[in-house]
Amino acid sequence: MKQIRIAMAILAALTFTSCSSDNETTELIIDPVIELEKPTANTPLTITNAPVIDGSDSTEPLRNLLVYRLLGIDCQWTQNLHTDATWTIKPVWDKMDDNTRKGLQRIMKNSNTHGSFVSLLDGEDDLIITAREISRDEQKYANEKGVAVISTPIAKDAFVFIVNPKNPVRNLTIEQIQKIYTGEIRNWKEIGGNDATINPYVRNPNSGSQEKMETIVMEGLNMIDWPEMVGYVMLAPYFQLEQDENGIAYTPFYYYDTIVNDDRTKVIGVNGVVPGKKTIENGTYPYVTLVMASVRADIDKASTAYQLLYRLATGQHNNIIKESGYIAM
Repeated sequence: MKQIRIAMAILAALTFTSCSSDNETTELIIDPVIELEKPTANTPLTITNAPVIDGSDSTEPLRNLLVYRLLGIDCQWTQNLHTDATWTIKPVWDKMDDNTRKGLQRIMKNSNTHGSFVSLLDGEDDLIITAREISRDEQKYANEKGVAVISTPIAKDAFVFIVNPKNPVRNLTIEQIQKIYTGEIRNWKEIGGNDATINPYVRNPNSGSQEKMETIVMEGLNMIDWPEMVGYVMLAPYFQLEQDENGIAYTPFYYYDTIVNDDRTKVIGVNGVVPGKKTIENGTYPYVTLVMASVRADIDKASTAYQLLYRLATGQHNNIIKESGYIAM
């Protein structure tokens, strides 16, 4: 039986020291591993009974493809040439009737990582797919509402570091990355680069990228406060580094490799290992991460949202996950 993690608001709490500069503490809930119960129904998915699905920016192509394939809707990879040049999966609109169009508008959302967790906790979403588990602030909000979240990993990704293509640095150690973001290393020449000040870009609090940076990379170390370096959207690091030869930033590998997929930045190795599908799948890259599907713990086990969660958790839709460009569990 596939095992999942369930974060219960009524369980014993663990005190965790925040990575923010003020050293405030936030309570996190201990996540015991339990078995996922089998759904109490097996309902064919239709445009009228499909759950409201939301999630992070980086998982949008997967969510789109999942809906279109399960509902039998023609779709294709499309580049947003009139906006940000990113790639996503869109339906073939001219083959769609009005009822299907309206149904898709009802069930498909893209509120970003934090927004989708809040919407799930508020009961506005049925199922979310995100590039991380629930954050410290979101867990606190769940505790306040007396709500629990069930999350299960469905795919592998990685947390990667990117620089301007003209930067000669090709690899950094974990310690070097940590010292850059604590402010101990301030010049690229200290780590094999040009004689230039390092500009370390960060993401906004509660974004998927920032939560990962603080928890899996910095591991409790205090990141220096650089408000002028904050990017508030997924594409911010790419725009910033495109104009800055001396910058460094972080992003999900899938977003870099599949959604952006251009030469405005380059990914660098960590501890001598370059992130790629092979090094992510075999776990040799240091920062392998998980793509999570989540529902509220009080969900009806007969609902289509829970049925979809179960199928994702047990690998029944791995063909769709692979088609999206992710690495299936």
